[in-house]
Amino acid sequence: MRPLRKTVGLALSGGGANGITQIGVLRALEEENVPIDFIAGTSMGALVGGLYSSGYTARELESLAFCLPWQKLVSLNNDAPRTNTWLEQKNIRDRASIAIRFEKFKLIVPKSLSAAQTLTRTIDLLILNAPYHTGHSFSDLPVQFRAVTTDLISGRRITLDSGPLSEAMRASGTIPILYQPIERNGRQLADGGLVANLPVDELDKFDAGYKVAVDTHGRMYTASSEIDAPWKAADQAMSILTQVQYPQQLEKADMVITPDIDNHKATDFSDIRQMIAAGYAKGRLLAPVIKRNIQLAPRNDIDITGFSKSIEGLPDSAGYIEQSRMAKAIVRSETRVKKILNALLETGLFTRVHARLDRRTKSVAFVLEPLPRIEKIEVTGGPASAVPAKEIESAFLPVTGKLYTGEVATRSLEKLIRLYRDKGYCLVEIESASVAGTALTVHLTSGKIENVEIEQDRKLTKPLTVRREMAIDSTRAFRYADAEKTIDNLYGTGVFNRVSLSTESPGEQAKSGDGALLVRLDEKLPSVLRIGVRYDDTSNAQLLLDFRNENLYGTGNSAGGWVKIGPKNNRFNLEFSMPRIGKTPLTMFTRAFFDQRDFETRQLALIGQSGLQATGQARSLGIQRYGITTSFGTRISKNGRLMADVTAQNAQSYMRDNIDEPFATGNLTLASIGGQFTFDNRDSSFLPSGGRYTNIRYSSTSGLSGDLDNFWQLAATHEENFSIGSSITLQLTALAGTSSEEVPLTEKFFLGGTGNPYSYRFIGLKDSDLVGNNIAVAGAMLRYRSPVQLFFPTSFTLSYNIGNVWERRAQMSISKLIQGVGAGLVWDTPIGPAQFTVAKPFAFEREEVKDAAQIDFTDTLFYFSLGHDF
Repeated sequence: MRPLRKTVGLALSGGGANGITQIGVLRALEEENVPIDFIAGTSMGALVGGLYSSGYTARELESLAFCLPWQKLVSLNNDAPRTNTWLEQKNIRDRASIAIRFEKFKLIVPKSLSAAQTLTRTIDLLILNAPYHTGHSFSDLPVQFRAVTTDLISGRRITLDSGPLSEAMRASGTIPILYQPIERNGRQLADGGLVANLPVDELDKFDAGYKVAVDTHGRMYTASSEIDAPWKAADQAMSILTQVQYPQQLEKADMVITPDIDNHKATDFSDIRQMIAAGYAKGRLLAPVIKRNIQLAPRNDIDITGFSKSIEGLPDSAGYIEQSRMAKAIVRSETRVKKILNALLETGLFTRVHARLDRRTKSVAFVLEPLPRIEKIEVTGGPASAVPAKEIESAFLPVTGKLYTGEVATRSLEKLIRLYRDKGYCLVEIESASVAGTALTVHLTSGKIENVEIEQDRKLTKPLTVRREMAIDSTRAFRYADAEKTIDNLYGTGVFNRVSLSTESPGEQAKSGDGALLVRLDEKLPSVLRIGVRYDDTSNAQLLLDFRNENLYGTGNSAGGWVKIGPKNNRFNLEFSMPRIGKTPLTMFTRAFFDQRDFETRQLALIGQSGLQATGQARSLGIQRYGITTSFGTRISKNGRLMADVTAQNAQSYMRDNIDEPFATGNLTLASIGGQFTFDNRDSSFLPSGGRYTNIRYSSTSGLSGDLDNFWQLAATHEENFSIGSSITLQLTALAGTSSEEVPLTEKFFLGGTGNPYSYRFIGLKDSDLVGNNIAVAGAMLRYRSPVQLFFPTSFTLSYNIGNVWERRAQMSISKLIQGVGAGLVWDTPIGPAQFTVAKPFAFEREEVKDAAQIDFTDTLFYFSLGHDF
């Protein structure tokens, strides 16, 4: 039983970032002890309302608002985080600017700019870790909830009251064109703001006695210069549609709370604290009025003036003295029956109350059913030793051996569940709670997954390919980290647009706590054409075309080819990749290749203290190779692998100039075996803000034609990236390599330029300036991401490197190291990074320049490139 009052319903509007003010409103209502029975939400209102209905407090929502990466959540980036993808996928994605998908060679136009996987993942995990889960109906939640959406097919309002809660919340905020609609029961569900941005009329379906509208839709853009992005245009269109709906919805509300957000934009998430404060201020002003308005006076109350009064139902023991005293004080001070009963219920100390009236004897007995006295707590079930006994005991301190209310008891049970949630046990729930004598026994569910249901929209991917990526062990409790890993693993395969995970089944037979997990997969079409373009001052204009099937026969394997076309280099590759062989970590990759490039080298060397000199005339050369390579090995986590490989190739080097001076070139048929370890968890290959890259390779090569001695080569590269604050990144690199005494030109180390597949990075030298059998280089780059954009997101860089190459290991010396320093600008453009760098080589000691062939250290080099390197 509860005290007599009107039921309270909240209608939470959309409004993008402005909707965060609703958190402040909820906190104000909580502090004023205004009960909330129902919530209907649209868009951001559905997000806030859904979280609140599932047990998050206003304070917890406030903490979430501060820590969530809002700009990342609403971004249109449609790629899996680089750290969650296979190494092969990293290489493919790093070199392309655009991807176009096909179905049976028919071009497929995307339904939207983004599938919103980052937002999907975040909402799924928040609901999974919420104190309360739904079995099927949103009416099972402590605050009954409805999410308003629009069916894009029929144009009708669709109010979701069951199914996966996180999916309903996401559908309500899915802006058409920007984000991919949610498909459910043949409908295409999108933002409810199209038909009901402030769904006050939904509260009528709850039969809410008092309807509160929280309007946070904000203002429209008033100048054309403000609508400078697609999402702003979409936001403006939504605002126009909502203007027509508002008058009639506002008329239905008993109270309208409109936080003072001035001209704050719906796309501006920069000042969360101010938004919450605005909602709290208006909520504190109106909460007392709401609390007063929801009170109901008892009808047809009975005056018992002159009647004798008694209290029954309270045990005659010391543990119930306080309840008895309070009950007697209420009964003694009032003269109307229903008013007394309501006052008794308002104390929260009694579960049921009623009065037995005898007009003949002019007596009235108030029969009370008090909350049981609790002296002992026993918690059974749940994962063994997951939560220390002392922490469980502390959760129930407010009710153990003390006077407590029903609200306090509920909070203790919620705290118990929160202890498990804090430890990552997201499926542990209270199965039963009972009191026997003075002992409270709480039985918990095991938190294990008993059943996994997988839904695929296209049914292209085989079950093994899906299930091997799921971090689910039915013998132990399912944890938050398992959910994260499952989502990231599946999305990281690259074959899904969107991966959604929930504990609620769309079927009505589902019950809360049944250990069922629903995984919904929106599959990509496997055939994809990737295009890349690049220009740099060494190789001029280049074009990349990459066509492959990335989910061959539903196995997750990839087969295809790519071609690079340019005036100075051309490449053609046919590739087949198995990221995983069955359920094992084993992997296999095979490639047939053709690679041709023309280059110039100045044959530089640091001779004594005479400076950097040309050891011969500058030469124009070419290298061409073709062959096949096969690798087999094992993965070490998502970002690492250890491989053994076999390669057979023809490798040619040739002169492109007419200089008579001979140069060591040749036409060789080579066979090599090798081993390689690679680890790459950088968030970007070109502009990383964190992560590291390591590559260690050894190979042994023989000449199949008999005109070349066997030779070997060992090389190791390492790159480390550190974020310094939010805008500065420090990158440290090191490279070391050594070879046999005699190595053909095609297999030597090349050094110079900004770095590419052929020549290692050295700012201060031109591409392939240094060629040799042994190499050692170290470098550092400091990058500052400017808050001011010069057309595109802009960074400033400072670079330093030191190193050299040598023909023989005996020649290696610290005194012969070359140094270079550079400064540059980097723009993050839609087709790839654009880079402009100015650099100088230098040495601390050198003699006067006497040889005309010597390179002056004061020479300034300029580098420019646009697009990804491939």
